Amino acid sequence: MEIAPGVHRIDGINGSNSVLLVDEQMAVIETGIPGNGDTIVNYIKKLGRSPRDLRWILVTHFHHDHSGSDAELHELTGAHVVAHQNETVAGPGGKLLLRTGTEAQGNQAPFWYRWAMSRSGQYRRVEVEYHDTEVQEVVKHGDVIPVLGGVRVFHTPGHTPGSLSYLLEKPQVLFLGDSAINNLDRVSRPMMWDRPKRRQLDASLRSLRELQAKVACFGHGPPLLESPMEKIRALTDRPYDLPTWRIVLKNWRTLSRWRASTRRPGHWGAPG
Repeated sequence: MEIAPGVHRIDGINGSNSVLLVDEQMAVIETGIPGNGDTIVNYIKKLGRSPRDLRWILVTHFHHDHSGSDAELHELTGAHVVAHQNETVAGPGGKLLLRTGTEAQGNQAPFWYRWAMSRSGQYRRVEVEYHDTEVQEVVKHGDVIPVLGGVRVFHTPGHTPGSLSYLLEKPQVLFLGDSAINNLDRVSRPMMWDRPKRRQLDASLRSLRELQAKVACFGHGPPLLESPMEKIRALTDRPYDLPTWRIVLKNWRTLSRWRASTRRPGHWGAPG
């Protein structure tokens, strides 16, 4: 689905959203969980393009549901996996590897929350088998990826140390990864239990307030096509530095919907 000129949200992706930037040399932002490589390649072919025209695989952050198909897509197309240094670890032979992990690792929910979710039948432990993903290019804040007139890189730590947001300067599309989530009825921040990390995320989001964007895309939830920056600015006007129990009570219905959505393939917010 084309959401802006040259900007396509790829249908049929499991895990996070995956967005293709179509130019002479193309880029894809996020690939979802493992197994999406062929879906992305087939979408490229449906546009009448060669998979070898894909030049960059842009990482917003290392979590498995966003980067799980990076390695297979690299093998299928030769495209370079691009990430921030803080999302990488040293691998054998001097290679850089993407960190591995899920939302839960390093973001352990307190016992009372896990108990409440289990009582409601919504808490489950999922074992994930990780694989190595080599990173071919490292970018930093202010770098520009030369696709569709320029995709500017913003280092927005908080959700993870090397989280990146990307701004396609023409036609003004902002990609936020998991630094914010479109919950259909409102934009929110991801559920984070560590207060210093929440403060860091807020500082990162505030650093984006003055950007001009006509569309905002998220790792989860549909794109915002109307007044996205007004909603993002309003988000940073609301305090996130609250006791965790207050955040959970305020967002219990949304958290319950989120848990239910993880039981089926597809996108957050898609019909069940």
